[in-house]
Amino acid sequence: MLGWGMMGSGYGSMPRMHFAMMSGVPVSYNSLSNPLPRTRKTVERGAAVYEQNCASCHGETGAGDGPVGRTLSPPPANLVGFAQMPMAQWDPFMYWTVADGGAQFGSAMPAFKDTLSKDDIWAVIAYTQARLPRTAAKR
Repeated sequence: MLGWGMMGSGYGSMPRMHFAMMSGVPVSYNSLSNPLPRTRKTVERGAAVYEQNCASCHGETGAGDGPVGRTLSPPPANLVGFAQMPMAQWDPFMYWTVADGGAQFGSAMPAFKDTLSKDDIWAVIAYTQARLPRTAAKR
């Protein structure tokens, strides 16, 4: 069971968050931790993956306001709220989110487990943790 409490609806996938809080992250993900080194190179790799695969929906600042994201219902997760998640829960939750996508929760979030390498998934997770939220002015 996750213990970060309820976050506002602007902070991301509430159905996924609710599921995780009630049932936990699926067993196949619940003990994962990012194996990549916490280096500038990892974060830069993640930035490139984010720009290519995530920014059109989640936006430059992670607010869920990318050009494609503005057309989706439900809207993409606002990644700002995930920064409040305890580190031990961040990695399994985010890997599950990116790998499996949002179909089971009625979201357009694609599953990336068959299109991105595990290292690319971990790199984008490291990027979102290290650099988001940020303002467009920091770019």
